[in-house]
Amino acid sequence: MADSDSDDERRPIRYTTPALAPNVAYLRQPPRHYRIGAILSTVLCFFPIGILSIISSRKVTKSMAIGDHGGALAASDRTRLLIQITVIVGGLLWFGGLLGIIYMSTRAS
Repeated sequence: MADSDSDDERRPIRYTTPALAPNVAYLRQPPRHYRIGAILSTVLCFFPIGILSIISSRKVTKSMAIGDHGGALAASDRTRLLIQITVIVGGLLWFGGLLGIIYMSTRAS
């Protein structure tokens, strides 16, 4: 009986860790890059902010290429926000320009 106790003391203690879930990031859909929307909003609406949206859409692709899913998701959200800002600012400028043209044409006559 004493021999069995000494065998237990000599045996190294093995600590087991719970099994971790495998990295399933590759199973997720890649975030949208909104590149067509960025280009169209740049050309049709307001190009200074639109250029930033194109750059941000490229960051989505680059982040996914290196495996940074979180960075790609953040860049995708930023791209969508910049497109929305571009469309709003461009729409206001187009509308303001149209009102200015109408005002100037009625004032001249």
